[in-house]
Amino acid sequence: MNIYPRLFDEIRPHWKLLVGSLGFSVLMAAMEMVPASLTRPLIDDAIYGKDWPLLKMLAMSLMVALIFRTISHWARMIFTGLLAHRVLYQVRTKLYEHLQSLSLSFYQNKRTGQIMSRVTNDVAVLEQFIVEGIRESAVNVLRVVIIVAILFHTNWQLTLLTLIPTVPLIWFTRLFQKRIGVSYRQMRRRLADMNSILSDTIGGIRVVQIFGQEEFEAEKFRTKGREFAAAGNATQSMQALYMPSVALAFGAGQVIVWLYGGHEVLQNRLSPGALVMFSGYVSQFYAPVQTLANSANLFANTSASAERIYEILDTEPDIRSQEEPKPMPEMQGSIDLENVSFGYDSSENSIEGLNLHIEPGQMVGLVGPSGSGKSTLVSLITRFYDVKDGAVKIDGHDIREVDLKDLRSNISVVPQEAYLFHGTIRDNIAYGRPDAPFEDVMEAARGANAHDFIMRLSDGYDTHVGERGTKLSGGERQRISIARAILDNPRILILDEATSAVDTESEVAIQTALDRLMLGRTTLAIAHRLSTVKNADKLVVMEQGRIVEEGTHDELITLEDGLYKRLVEMQTKLGSEEAE
Repeated sequence: MNIYPRLFDEIRPHWKLLVGSLGFSVLMAAMEMVPASLTRPLIDDAIYGKDWPLLKMLAMSLMVALIFRTISHWARMIFTGLLAHRVLYQVRTKLYEHLQSLSLSFYQNKRTGQIMSRVTNDVAVLEQFIVEGIRESAVNVLRVVIIVAILFHTNWQLTLLTLIPTVPLIWFTRLFQKRIGVSYRQMRRRLADMNSILSDTIGGIRVVQIFGQEEFEAEKFRTKGREFAAAGNATQSMQALYMPSVALAFGAGQVIVWLYGGHEVLQNRLSPGALVMFSGYVSQFYAPVQTLANSANLFANTSASAERIYEILDTEPDIRSQEEPKPMPEMQGSIDLENVSFGYDSSENSIEGLNLHIEPGQMVGLVGPSGSGKSTLVSLITRFYDVKDGAVKIDGHDIREVDLKDLRSNISVVPQEAYLFHGTIRDNIAYGRPDAPFEDVMEAARGANAHDFIMRLSDGYDTHVGERGTKLSGGERQRISIARAILDNPRILILDEATSAVDTESEVAIQTALDRLMLGRTTLAIAHRLSTVKNADKLVVMEQGRIVEEGTHDELITLEDGLYKRLVEMQTKLGSEEAE
């Protein structure tokens, strides 16, 4: 994949900064050539000719060139820095925004650390490409062309001899670039693996420590670290062979200059000043050629990182709105699943031929053994996935035909494990409505039975909750999550085991808050603790991806050998044994 045209597309909006960077780089390169161009008159005319006024004039010219070179160097760094940071901001933001649009299926196949590595490490490589790759390559190519023209004008025979070492160098560089590219890709993959382990262990540090698996996780990290080091050593070995070979070729060129050029001076066919000038230009010729040769290393690294970046940017979301979605009228909340089938892969369906009708404002409990398809069903209603067959309709509209944002703006989910973002309690409650007045935030907290405990905190609503809400208890996090749903004011509410991970006292407060939240809303509640959905308007019992029973608690409990009845009896028996 040729990624460089795409990289230049990223730079094109900032072409003025690029022109400024290249312009001052060219001026700086020109000023660097002045000393060599003045060498011959300095030696042959001013020193050997004992011309003091000429010597002063040439020295002053050297000083002026030095001043202009310094100014150009400063300006070049300013323009290049601005260009690099704006492009990096642009690429990193584009990458992050695209990640927000990708479907859950993408994240199921990627580790968090690997994604983070692309957003941070791989994008950072582009900075070096902009600062050194584009600017230095363009200027050095121009510098080489000008110097070669001057060398041919000075002595074409000596110039041809000087260029002899560059012929095998070009072949060697092409071979090196191909092999180093493979090595850099391997290093990037190994670094992403290390970041994944780091992300996993930091996020689950409590589990690691409670099970005493610090050494196990450390060994996993060391293993990946050794693999990264091995890939780095392989890369370094290639560089260790290539870089000295380049220096040897250039050194041989200088030897040729002094051997043949010195002979020409002895034969009075070349002046000493001309030889020194020629040697100075050769040094200036080999320096950019060596930089260009070394750029093979940089370009291979850039290519490896850019491929990983554009692999994500080229990934299309599985779930997105149609080009011209139908407008979603004010939602009433009826839900219909018509002969729905779905599977996470092509081999087997998790839901098969499912039909279900839910009236607006109805409270429906989803019950059944683990793996029966309850969570999959609500994932289809929220359109985290699309059905394989059949249709999911809300208020008679196929949800694939309406705007995705309109759909989800009318649905809220209270999950089993409340997820809070790093920030304040107020920020987390107002996550779905960032512009909500503070009075509305407090009212939502009161509705979730959260206001009192929030006010007991030292900073009240401005209390920082910590990473993923670790400064709050499980029950407190869950009430914040409920307050967030209340403020969002959805027409459809999904409760995914919302009280299963809290103590009895917290469960009472949370259940009271949920009862308020469910009023006037279509509610689907996934429950393993069947007592929490006993009073539902309708219970839907699922097994192996199918609805096997449907009705109220009183209706289902009378079914002989019914699955719901068996589940209730099992939980009742278990509760009695625990009470004893």
